[in-house]
Amino acid sequence: MKIAFFVILGLAALYFLSCFVLLFVFLRRRRDDPESTLRTLEGTPMERYLPAIRKAREWYPAQKHEDIFINSFDGLRLHATLIRQEDPRGTAILCHGFHSSGPADFSCALRPLYERGFQLLVIDQRAHLKSGGRWLTMGVKERRDVQSWARWAARQFGPEHPLYLEGMSMGAATVLMASELPLPANVRAVVADCGYTSPREIFSSVIGRMLPHPRVLLWGADLCCRLAAGFSVDGADARKALARTKLPVLLIHGEADTFVPCFMSRENYEAAAGEKTLVTVPGATHGMSYLVDEPKVTAALDAFLDRHIPRK
Repeated sequence: MKIAFFVILGLAALYFLSCFVLLFVFLRRRRDDPESTLRTLEGTPMERYLPAIRKAREWYPAQKHEDIFINSFDGLRLHATLIRQEDPRGTAILCHGFHSSGPADFSCALRPLYERGFQLLVIDQRAHLKSGGRWLTMGVKERRDVQSWARWAARQFGPEHPLYLEGMSMGAATVLMASELPLPANVRAVVADCGYTSPREIFSSVIGRMLPHPRVLLWGADLCCRLAAGFSVDGADARKALARTKLPVLLIHGEADTFVPCFMSRENYEAAAGEKTLVTVPGATHGMSYLVDEPKVTAALDAFLDRHIPRK
């Protein structure tokens, strides 16, 4: 009996250690690395787009920036960078992805958005860059940070000034999850590029590429997330948010995405109760839809934004 007890105790300890290691590796703040997203493209078919990405990245740091700081609902100091327009059509609130940054994820979109007449509010997600926090929460707490940024923008620019939310990857899931929260009335629309459905489902998908039976780890992973980072993997779900929001949504996804599978955007689309558009791009991997088929994505984005935030 004693041997069996210690074996069970040892297995339980190994199980929870594995769960905590996964939490630590994936969700703890990392040292900022602007080149990390580019290195993931090296040696892949998407490598041919690297020169275009590097060229596009030159525009953002050359613009006049303002550093904006606000406090989060749970006491963190959050940072965003604002690029103003003299007579703006509206403001795009841009939300980057997992262990990335706005200039990295939106490198090829920032200048075109600015030239469409939008001010750019490029936020640093919690536990990234100049924003505080030790842990990412996969959109659960970040969605409330987006709500705080939208409220700041509404106060700063006035209740008639149009705003829209746009996110990439984890940022896309974040803005979708934020869509059901009480947002200022001048938030007009949501754009989500390669967003997932929920923390539980993306954890299961990512772990499933490394280990068999990934859902076995999810109970322990959820407990570790609750204890260390203060959130549950079931704390938010983009599908549930989309079923409740009245905001129009544009969903974009690469059909060759293996990090966040394209079916997740299809599920989000099916769940949405309001106006919705889904654009998928054959051959595009994670976050690469715009570069793989720029005419298709640009046409969909222009039509969507012109409908909800008309040009001046």
